[in-house]
Amino acid sequence: MLLKISKYYLLAAFSLLLLVSCNKEISDGNFTTYAGNDMNDTTWSYSSSPGLALQRISDSASIYKYNDTLLGANGKTIVFSDHFSLILPPNAFVNGAGAPVSGTINIRVILLDEKSEFIRSIKASLNNGNLLESDLAFCIIATAYGQELSIAPGSNYIIRVGNKDNIVKQGMTVYKGDESIVYTTQLLVDPLFNWNENTTQDYQQSIFKQPGNSGSKEIERYEITTNKLRWISLARPLNNIGLQGKFNIILPPNFTNKNTIAFISTDDYNSVIQLKPELASRSFTANNIPLQKKIHIVTISLIGTQFYYSEQSIKALNNTPVLSLKPQKKSLIGIIADLKKL
Repeated sequence: MLLKISKYYLLAAFSLLLLVSCNKEISDGNFTTYAGNDMNDTTWSYSSSPGLALQRISDSASIYKYNDTLLGANGKTIVFSDHFSLILPPNAFVNGAGAPVSGTINIRVILLDEKSEFIRSIKASLNNGNLLESDLAFCIIATAYGQELSIAPGSNYIIRVGNKDNIVKQGMTVYKGDESIVYTTQLLVDPLFNWNENTTQDYQQSIFKQPGNSGSKEIERYEITTNKLRWISLARPLNNIGLQGKFNIILPPNFTNKNTIAFISTDDYNSVIQLKPELASRSFTANNIPLQKKIHIVTISLIGTQFYYSEQSIKALNNTPVLSLKPQKKSLIGIIADLKKL
């Protein structure tokens, strides 16, 4: 019993020491300066707007998977792949002034069908702080003449999308991506992004079935009829994940909320959690971390033109309140390859 108590107080003292040391702009004896180098900046930003480095991480790592064009006056059925297609009727698009767009329209799609894709796009699996298990998510952007378009009043289009198993998973429903930023043709990092469950008639969800190969079962696709573009997820609440709690990670002083993103992925579910900056402790934290599940902690940083990456696998956090990680130099290609293994 005495040994358990001693271990508890030792852990508490160690955690407190880490948090206190993290409050300093430069740690004692652990910070090396580099003349004229961005590594010298150890300050944290108090602004709610993400810094340039975070936007560059998103622009570099988040890739538009599909791209095609159509004439607005004609409409088009676009089959991007066996798992993703759009059925767009004639005269379905209007510009920002509400005028119909009949000329050439460009359609771009980001598809998130792996945990790595959510992290690369800086999108957590959260609905107002509650964990979600996502089957997949996507963002559809329509543009013409350098302007983002929307669906014309009274028009709808159809999305058919499926997972790699060709089945519609039970309980998966539409969640709309609510954005706090101004819509542009560029996807901006949005620290207040949230997945909100659809409670309107804007998204009509059904199951589309088609024959499989000879002797195989039917192929199932999620079919969504909607008048909305941008972010959509098919997800369900993650209720049976056990005990959850707060968890912090601490990085060396050079790695701040201006140049670093941090995520936790769960092994058993297609779910990722973003650890947000905690200015008081100069750390990254979240309150809803599964404490009894195997997880992976990853950080991605961009300082100057150099990417950094750290990853740690934890069988179960249990009562561990804080961990320290040390990112290492890594190429973007290497980071993406490691993320795909999560």
